[in-house]
Amino acid sequence: MFNMKRKLITCGLILTLAVGTVSCGKKTESNDKAQAPSLSFTAGEYSAKAAGRNGDVNVTVKFTDSKIESVVVGEHTETAGIADPAIEKIPAAITEGQTLKVDAVTGATLTSNALLEAITDCVKQANGDVEALKNVETTKSEAKQEAEVYDTDIVIVGGGAAGLTAAMSATSNGSSVIVVEKGASLAVANGANAGGPIAVGTKVQKEEGENLTVEQLYTHMNEYANSTVNSALLRNVLDKTGETMDLFGDLGLTLSLRADSYGVGFRARLKIAEKGLDRTNPQEKKILENGGQILLNTTGESIIMNDKNEAVGIKAKKADGTEVTVNAKAVLISTGGYLGSQEIINEKFGDVTVNPLGNTLSVGEGIKMISEAGGVEDRNWGIVANEFSASNAKNGAWNSKTSNQNLRFGIYGGLMVNSEGNRFFNEQIMAEEPLAGAEATLRQGKYYVVMDEKYYNSVCEQGIFKTLGSPQSWIAGVNCLSDAAPQGAHLKVLSEAKAQLQEAIDQGWGFKANTIEEAAEHFGLDNLASTVKTYNEFTKNGKDTQFYKDATFLTSVSEGPIYVFEYEASAWCTIGGMKVDDSLRVVDKTNTAIKGLYAAGLDAGSMYSSPYYDNEGSALGLAFASGTLAGLNMTDYVNSVSK
Repeated sequence: MFNMKRKLITCGLILTLAVGTVSCGKKTESNDKAQAPSLSFTAGEYSAKAAGRNGDVNVTVKFTDSKIESVVVGEHTETAGIADPAIEKIPAAITEGQTLKVDAVTGATLTSNALLEAITDCVKQANGDVEALKNVETTKSEAKQEAEVYDTDIVIVGGGAAGLTAAMSATSNGSSVIVVEKGASLAVANGANAGGPIAVGTKVQKEEGENLTVEQLYTHMNEYANSTVNSALLRNVLDKTGETMDLFGDLGLTLSLRADSYGVGFRARLKIAEKGLDRTNPQEKKILENGGQILLNTTGESIIMNDKNEAVGIKAKKADGTEVTVNAKAVLISTGGYLGSQEIINEKFGDVTVNPLGNTLSVGEGIKMISEAGGVEDRNWGIVANEFSASNAKNGAWNSKTSNQNLRFGIYGGLMVNSEGNRFFNEQIMAEEPLAGAEATLRQGKYYVVMDEKYYNSVCEQGIFKTLGSPQSWIAGVNCLSDAAPQGAHLKVLSEAKAQLQEAIDQGWGFKANTIEEAAEHFGLDNLASTVKTYNEFTKNGKDTQFYKDATFLTSVSEGPIYVFEYEASAWCTIGGMKVDDSLRVVDKTNTAIKGLYAAGLDAGSMYSSPYYDNEGSALGLAFASGTLAGLNMTDYVNSVSK
């Protein structure tokens, strides 16, 4: 059958108005018989705002004396495509159910929470009973839900960077494909929003005279990884980067070539101008035109294995509780890692905080599914860190435009200490290779940047590049932080940091002290005074004899006031996943490929180096291209078993 859906009657399900929520079990009495609370408001229109993912979300709620009549979402800067389902569904659920008992929309949790907070504020202004509205029972009627069964050649779990390119590749070569995506929109994935991928041999590069070859890029990345990745797989995936990005151009996406920001010696990274739905819609259209199918709000739960230990489909569940079975000849897992799983982060890195910058819907379910099917984990576990700033959960979700600028000192190469007040590595790497340098800070959990007022004022007023004497040897500084650098997420001058200092202090991650001893006592940095004394000697002599930091980044911490900021790790995405061979087939503990089971993107743990590659855009580029490769290989496999 070709994408044919069959349905089976399952247990009775109780539909609710709470977004994406159902109950399943014994027959329950209709809420039509229940006593609804008597609602009372001061009639009128009330407005409020609350912090979403990218800034404030404004709402206006209109009340009669006994009813929430309407909820209108006003000005906001939330990401189109990601926030849209929440903006559409939550106000509708509240007005229809006359309730505040509404769940967040999958993939738009921060926007959902902002809407609920602002609407709750409006209820308070209208003198409504918030607690009563939070306890309004929304069950309206009984309904029987039918399980859904699909038959297809290939099922793909995860509609992100790898999943969509795999679907395009496989459907273009004649396979029937179903993509199962957890989010309410394809725009929730990192692949829809990340800045740009590496590629080699693209039309864009050739037009700009960048003659980078697969040999050059492979050699650079393989040597950096130092045999900790599957070299044959890396070579095969890189070979697909050019055609993958050229396909994006053919789909109408706007591609350009980025500068060599960190001085690796070549320009491999492209920029995709479109983000969100503007990026995924052309891909979705291509898949659908080729006969593919996409199931949103559907979470993969397990892989179906037959008695020959071959992957022959998946079990999944929709947001409303509907059980889904997809029978297939090949299964691809591409769920995007585990950035949203504190459990896995703690298991791999200890009791640390990794502040998420990317998609938190990725909670490691793909890794779990493969493990339960007999796959094994590969060796590299880490993060793709924030190259623009440090972070701290006390300041909320990091945003390049709205977050406290005092977080930026974490990547400037100044004095950095651990929770005991000791230096723990050469801080210069945070200024030159912040994507990789974050491994050292992840090891510490919490870390602290210490400076005096002279340094603090200089960076705030003229920027770090000029503060350090405009060193032309600092390639990242020249390309990202000098006056000649293009405008972007890097801030050349921290013009708002002083005004935001009190916020950092009030939130508990910043402190201004008169002396080093006072600063040390505040954060419990017992050895800070002796560390600063030694560090100042290095600065005076122009020689770091502990970690050999270049004298450019040696700046003394002398007269007070003294500034100390507490930071935590942050990540765009995670590194670490399942072991695969050079065809992206999952392998078991005997290193034998499991027939019909593939992994791509961040779930494929065999192609990502930890620390992360020094050429930015590698994570996204490998994800896109691994999808293309997986699509081709799965099609070949499907054709072989269909004979």
